[in-house]
Amino acid sequence: MKAPVPWSLKEVLAVHLLRLLSGLFLVRVIYPLWFHAAPWVVEITDRVIMVGLVWLVIHKHGGNLADWGLSLQRPVSNFAVGLSAGAVLLAVSVFSERVYTTVFFSSSQHPLIAQVEQAASWRDLALPLLLGGLAAPVAEEMLYRLFTFSSLQVRVGLWGGALGSAAIFALFHFNVYWLAELITVGIGLALLYAWTGSLLCAIVAHSFINTAKMALLYFHVAIF
Repeated sequence: MKAPVPWSLKEVLAVHLLRLLSGLFLVRVIYPLWFHAAPWVVEITDRVIMVGLVWLVIHKHGGNLADWGLSLQRPVSNFAVGLSAGAVLLAVSVFSERVYTTVFFSSSQHPLIAQVEQAASWRDLALPLLLGGLAAPVAEEMLYRLFTFSSLQVRVGLWGGALGSAAIFALFHFNVYWLAELITVGIGLALLYAWTGSLLCAIVAHSFINTAKMALLYFHVAIF
């Protein structure tokens, strides 16, 4: 991973706030003038905003995404490491979710459940798989690991950066039911990114977790 990080914590905060404000403005003000935005349109809008804002800040400082690990160097090994880490984090995710909901809540809802439980066939899973298995991992790893974690790590250390970025990752999902799970997985993804220097590894791991959970839910495998 390239160091030092050229963007400031103020820029990190600005990106997170701009993501929220610009997304709300588009979805609540602009889109209704032309059409009713379906949930998938809202999600795609959010992902595009996340990627665009991160790219703009990096470009502003004269860098490129490859400098921060988003490249196809050693694709096979990075993909294999990402899959292995994803399998481990999937188990950690399920365990932390069960402990959290057992202690604090009687039930929980995963963000992918609403989309997947309505699927009558694999064809109906195409959009959830695209959103949860590809769009979300790419955009969220760019924002929370490449951009937020990198900035925090050089200022508060590896574990402080991992915990801080994971907390932000969890809080911006706006649901208390997934809090422990997202913090746990967020820490794991941050450490994976720091260890490998490859954002591709983190994206693959994130994608594996989301895709596996959707598949398990679709086949009614009781893990939730």
